[in-house]
Amino acid sequence: MARPRTPTKVLELRGAFAKNPNRAREDAQDAGALKEPPESLTPNAEEAWHQIVKAAPLSVITESDRFALEIAAILLADFRADPAGFPAAKLARLEALLGKFGMTPADRSKVGATGQKPKANPFGDL
Repeated sequence: MARPRTPTKVLELRGAFAKNPNRAREDAQDAGALKEPPESLTPNAEEAWHQIVKAAPLSVITESDRFALEIAAILLADFRADPAGFPAAKLARLEALLGKFGMTPADRSKVGATGQKPKANPFGDL
């Protein structure tokens, strides 16, 4: 399976275009801040929606992620209703969706760029 494409913003924050700025590409713009959950969600799925949004790293989930978030919320609510009877395939899909939202330690490190420059090395001038 091919490696997922790294977003341009993440590459820019890592300094990937410092040497060759012509490599930068334009990513599609997201649809803005996340709005309220869909009315079709059950109360348990709506609670899961809010918990996922609250636990996700800041500015990761946007309105463009609405459909994937809806699926994740439904799967999480189903998992909580019957963890022992929850199929492994659904659990794998739930884990994959949560990972894409940066909700595991490894995935969080991939989306955790803040745009701040690294601190200067105090011994760099020696």
